[in-house]
Amino acid sequence: MEADSVILLRQILSGRSIPSLDNVQFENSETESICKELVTVRELLLKFSNGNLDDNIVIRGSIAGCLKTLQAHLRHLTWQVLQVAGGDFSQRVEFMGDFSQAFNSMVVQLEHSLTELKENESRLLKLNDNLQDEIRSRKTAENELKQSEERWNFAVQCSRDGIWDINLDTKEAWYSERYLEMFQYSPEDLPKDLRWDLLVHSEDSEAAEFLRKLYLDQHEECPPPFSVECRMRCHNNDYLWVRIRGMPIKGDAGYSKRIIGVTSDISLQKETETALAHRAMHDNLTGLPNRYLLDDRLRQHVANASRNGSAFIFVMMDLDNFKGVNDTLGHAAGDILLIELGKRVSACIRNTDTVARLGGDEFVFIYTCAKDKELFATEQVMQRLYQSFQTQVDLGEVMYTIHSSMGVSFFPEHATDIASLFERADEALYLAKERGKNTFAIWEPAAKEVAEKVNSEMKSGQRPTR
Repeated sequence: MEADSVILLRQILSGRSIPSLDNVQFENSETESICKELVTVRELLLKFSNGNLDDNIVIRGSIAGCLKTLQAHLRHLTWQVLQVAGGDFSQRVEFMGDFSQAFNSMVVQLEHSLTELKENESRLLKLNDNLQDEIRSRKTAENELKQSEERWNFAVQCSRDGIWDINLDTKEAWYSERYLEMFQYSPEDLPKDLRWDLLVHSEDSEAAEFLRKLYLDQHEECPPPFSVECRMRCHNNDYLWVRIRGMPIKGDAGYSKRIIGVTSDISLQKETETALAHRAMHDNLTGLPNRYLLDDRLRQHVANASRNGSAFIFVMMDLDNFKGVNDTLGHAAGDILLIELGKRVSACIRNTDTVARLGGDEFVFIYTCAKDKELFATEQVMQRLYQSFQTQVDLGEVMYTIHSSMGVSFFPEHATDIASLFERADEALYLAKERGKNTFAIWEPAAKEVAEKVNSEMKSGQRPTR
């Protein structure tokens, strides 16, 4: 073979570009035939590599058989690749040696990779679902928190109570606008370390001590929720009745760390309670103590006199001809007369003594004195009383002069118990009526006989002298 033919064969076998064989001058026909068949084989292999497996193989011999076999294998391999691409990993290649092993290994790896991808996809989908649930939960929580904050702000703005939050560690405190309004503070005037216990009225010492311990955290343990009523000084130095309700929050050391609560203005409630208590213990018309308060005052007078070795006079009195005033001038005039009588008796005794209205035109007063000075004290107070009665009372239609009869008993000379004091003062009152009215009588044994006589007359239907 010539050198040019050898170079051409090397170009053909190496895959390099070659000139058209029609323009090549071969030395002999055998060389030409070999070169053309090799070119044909090279073109077929090139088509096979590009996926064109449908060309007919026109050459003959063993090379043609090999090419046909290779073409068939490549067609089958192409089909298997398509099956694997479609997800069928059952395909296996059983030819071409190392290529078969590499292909089969690749198919197994692809199957494993696909399985892992599906598992990862499943985990990602589950994670995504969880994230979506978390997002929804957070949005729900945020909405609820927002609604809660809106409700809280609305409650704070609309509440008539003062709301507060105190940090006991730093002594920092937050107070609502209503709290500042209640105590006449502006945000600039409010002290940073406002001490409630220092603002409590001196008469409410128990409340002040509790608040002091609470503020300084001197309790042995965190106290339970509490409610305290006391009077607190406002910024303008007036006192306000308040109810302080709070909940201490326990810290790590066991003591209260914060206190959150409300302060309510209970001034109106206290005024109402005071008014009700006053009405329960005082006469509605004259404002004097009634029978209930008189019994309490009497017990106090008895206890004090027994303890100090002193005495007091006990006087029962009524208006003479009071029924005639009501009948002729009307009940309004009678009420004016009763009110004026109460005022004049109160003006004639000391603040430490007691005047009370039992009902109707019946009054009682207690006048304290030294022991063995009862008679002197009685004469003194009676002189003042009857002198005050000389000033007439304007009843609208007429000017009226007060006429009153009084019965006196002494403690402890005449009696040492309340029931007996009442009884003997009442007997002395009958005696004063018997002696002509508009005067007073001190109890004596004869007074009992007069009282029994009057009671007998009343039982028999006669008009009593009283």
